[in-house]
Amino acid sequence: MRFFTDWEGPWILNDIAYELCLAVFNNGEFFERLSQYDDYLMLTGRSSAGSTLKLIAPFLVAAELKRDEIVKISRDLARFVPQAEEAMKFLCEKYEAVVISTSYEDYLKVTSEMLGVKGHLHGTSFDPEKYEIDERWKKWLIEKVDEIAALPEIDPKNPDERTVRYLDDLFKEMERSPFKKVLEDVKVVDAKEKRRIMESYGERKVIAIGDSISDVEMLRAARRKGLAVSFNGNGYAVREANVIIVSETALSEAMIVDLFLSKGFEAVKNYENSEHELLNEVMGKTEIYFEASEDVIEKSEKMRKRLRGKVGELG
Repeated sequence: MRFFTDWEGPWILNDIAYELCLAVFNNGEFFERLSQYDDYLMLTGRSSAGSTLKLIAPFLVAAELKRDEIVKISRDLARFVPQAEEAMKFLCEKYEAVVISTSYEDYLKVTSEMLGVKGHLHGTSFDPEKYEIDERWKKWLIEKVDEIAALPEIDPKNPDERTVRYLDDLFKEMERSPFKKVLEDVKVVDAKEKRRIMESYGERKVIAIGDSISDVEMLRAARRKGLAVSFNGNGYAVREANVIIVSETALSEAMIVDLFLSKGFEAVKNYENSEHELLNEVMGKTEIYFEASEDVIEKSEKMRKRLRGKVGELG
């Protein structure tokens, strides 16, 4: 039997796109603006959620990032959800993990190995070293980093027109530049692709774990056939889930997955009386809800920000 899960959020606290923007450009605001633009594109129907990794790829190529640098940054900065290694070991002794993440494959592979994941990995393929681009073009794009960071924030529901117009024009210009090939090559495991991958396994009993806007399609599909779990999710994920975990330990995920796959949804609903072997470890560190409300969303987002910091505030 298998369980399906996102990676960043439910198991690892980092966001590799954010970490790379800090390491390469020393500019978190640049990443934030592109992440907000990604949310805006999704909510206006212009793309599927999770495209930030595509949007930042040309900039990483312009900065001459190497794959071994991605691996080193991934390994050196990895911070996992408390008790994630113990939780993953517990699950992988009984079930097969299917990790479906928007994150770059190199990052996903090295960090999943650190956690001892046994199963299938699906991430975004990206090789920044395969492109030969003139130095003039690289300089042109690198100069845009600080300009993007200085733009007003984008509230997806009430976007700043100046910021949206600037980014729309920039990416149109990139389509007429050597960076067009980069944008074409990066096939992001976005929200729709996450759902497609999960459904391709043909599981009759489905449980999926997610935490953000890029997980909504997967969670929505999982809810129809089984369990959609939000783990410290933002509002987008919480509203699509039928089990909402607010927790400071990954053991809560392991317990819910095991209860569902071994005994069904009723056992999940009665988890407090389940006598599950992980229950004592989970109690006092976890709250579990079965309906989304504004109060539940607030609690979930508060825990998300507490554990993940700045990246927990993004979509």
